[in-house]
Amino acid sequence: MREEMNALERNQTWEIVKLLKDKKPVGCKWVYTLKYKADGSLERYKARLVAKGFTQTFGIDYQEIFAPVAKMNTIRILFTLSANLGWCMQ
Repeated sequence: MREEMNALERNQTWEIVKLLKDKKPVGCKWVYTLKYKADGSLERYKARLVAKGFTQTFGIDYQEIFAPVAKMNTIRILFTLSANLGWCMQ
């Protein structure tokens, strides 16, 4: 958890601003996962700090939308499945 916080601070992920009188801050929570090696043994513990974005309203609490990015291997697998199974891709 400390490693993740250090990375967030080092990358200047956020900036501290004054909260308006009639607004509530967006909450956050820690998500913990275990990462395993190919042989099934434990590799490491991982912690991520995630915002509770469902409490926000577009245009009021935020102006930009960010979407997750797919890995290139995932895209290649989808193209391969599409070609082999005769799927239509759009």
